[in-house]
Amino acid sequence: MAASATSQSTLNPATSAPKASTPSSQRSDETSSSKQKRTSLAKDGKIPRGKRERPCDACRKRKSKCVMNEGSSGTCAACAIHNQKCTFVEDPQPRKRRLDHDGKEVDSSKRRSTLESHTLNAAEVRAEIKAEPEASRTWIDLNGVVRPRSELLLGNPQHYGTHIGYTTELEPILFDIYKASGKTTEETGYQKPDPRNAFLVKKSEDDMQEDAESEALTLIESLIGAHGAFMIQSFRDGSNRSFPVVEQPFFHAYSERQSLHIEPGLLAAMYTVAASSPIASFPSAAQLDIDLGQLEEIAFRWFENSLQKPTLATIQTGILLMQRPSVDTKTLNSQLVSAAYELGLNLDCTPWALTDIERSLRKRLAWALYMQDKWCALVHGRPSLIPSTHWAVRDLALHDFKVDYEGLHDVAKEETNRGRELFAQLVSLTEILSTILETFYTLKSMQEVEDAGEEGTRMILNRAKPIQIRLKEWFARLPKGLKMDSHQTGKSSSVGHLHLAYFATEITLHRCIIRSLSEHNKDAYVSHVCRSAAKTRLISAMDFTNRLRPDHLTSFWYFPSKTNFSLVGTFGSLLLATAPGQEEADFYRTRLAEFRWTLCVSSKNAKFLNFAVESLDSCLRLLEQANACSIYYQQTLK
Repeated sequence: MAASATSQSTLNPATSAPKASTPSSQRSDETSSSKQKRTSLAKDGKIPRGKRERPCDACRKRKSKCVMNEGSSGTCAACAIHNQKCTFVEDPQPRKRRLDHDGKEVDSSKRRSTLESHTLNAAEVRAEIKAEPEASRTWIDLNGVVRPRSELLLGNPQHYGTHIGYTTELEPILFDIYKASGKTTEETGYQKPDPRNAFLVKKSEDDMQEDAESEALTLIESLIGAHGAFMIQSFRDGSNRSFPVVEQPFFHAYSERQSLHIEPGLLAAMYTVAASSPIASFPSAAQLDIDLGQLEEIAFRWFENSLQKPTLATIQTGILLMQRPSVDTKTLNSQLVSAAYELGLNLDCTPWALTDIERSLRKRLAWALYMQDKWCALVHGRPSLIPSTHWAVRDLALHDFKVDYEGLHDVAKEETNRGRELFAQLVSLTEILSTILETFYTLKSMQEVEDAGEEGTRMILNRAKPIQIRLKEWFARLPKGLKMDSHQTGKSSSVGHLHLAYFATEITLHRCIIRSLSEHNKDAYVSHVCRSAAKTRLISAMDFTNRLRPDHLTSFWYFPSKTNFSLVGTFGSLLLATAPGQEEADFYRTRLAEFRWTLCVSSKNAKFLNFAVESLDSCLRLLEQANACSIYYQQTLK
């Protein structure tokens, strides 16, 4: 889990209750059980560990797991592969004892409790690993060395790794040979979670990092005061329910007042999003007397510092900060995509030896970043930074959303399921948007339309037909719970931003068609059909805006929503500017005035709509100036 696997600082939401010690009778039962297990293994012909609980000399040097072959050969699997003699001659090196600040040895029980609390919900993870087959708890590198999962890159918080590109100066085969020689270093390593992909792993040794994180967490808690638990609940029930980028065990651990290990930037980002939430049932940051600006500054500072050694928490922090209306999403998106490539988030992690929780988190973060990139490409008019040819992440499945229903009432369960479906449907819609951008809005595709001349419109229509069918099928297959009128009155509903994204996608498709009509097409019938279809889409989008209630406006809205509302007005302005007659122009002028009035009224509950009002005013001013210039030019000719 990213929140636990990226930092060693401890955050205590409240004084943790002491853990109950294991009864001596239970420990004795476990000891006798393990003895019986070793006896049964010996009867089955497998070599019991008995006198050699430690690894062989060669495996100790390689720092790899020592697994004995069956039979009486007396040779472990690794030595057999390397054609080495398997010996137990050398004495084991003495263990390093951990000392406290006074130079005294730390009690072993304290060391164990620290390791157990390193994950946010250790009991859940241990139960999950216990239920997995033995094969998934280890992985075998390309040298045939059996390694425990704790040695894998993504499961070790003491290391950070970089995915090695396929064309860099680092040749994977050379690393394979180096590893086969048995030479290793503690500072730098090389790991292959699958035959194709490799990571260069380095040990993180920053003695000042832990103190800095502890100070940052203390500062954050001082800014939040007594509102911490309340704001975490706001974040969980608000944005994270519809946009699940933080794993569920975090909230479980927080509510149970367990010791948490979390990066300060991620915690500050969670508090920032929660404090700026428009949800009516939660007070605003001003009402809570929280310095939102300082929280955001802490989140950005830790995010930028972590870009040198990115972790999953870096991606989580950046994605949450993208939801802030004042953020420069162009720059932040490029930083996030670059960090994601370092972590290999664009790869298929299914065969990797990870816990189900971390594997699901990686997939959700990958698809969340995919959506961020595609919608950034739309709202900023820039090329996407994640091409489809370099995207290997598998589709989301039900098991990728870890949900703990214990203690939730029926309404909360329903809202949780709706949020899960909403996220999955937005991913599916974004894939259609990506197809539209790649098909119609690349330099190559636009040049092809221009070169086609009068046939350019027909070329666009032929390419658009299968995409229109996909959009129609997507909307028709929406679950009942994601319909605009499916929720209870008075309850916050986040489905609005999904439907708005659908209309923005439709508009993006029809904009290129209308543009081609004004430039090349001379077929009156084709022009009439295309403009009628565009008119229908515009009316539907405006009617959607009229049907928004406070329940929708005071819920979570995805970051491109303010621009998506603006696109409705921009599309109406385009149809007004290209109207073939005065009657049609008057129709669009009237509808745009009504749309502006609706935005102004709705902005009282959703401040981000002011951006759409300002954008529409800019378009209308350009039209007025263009009309004034046209009238002046005509009068001058007379």
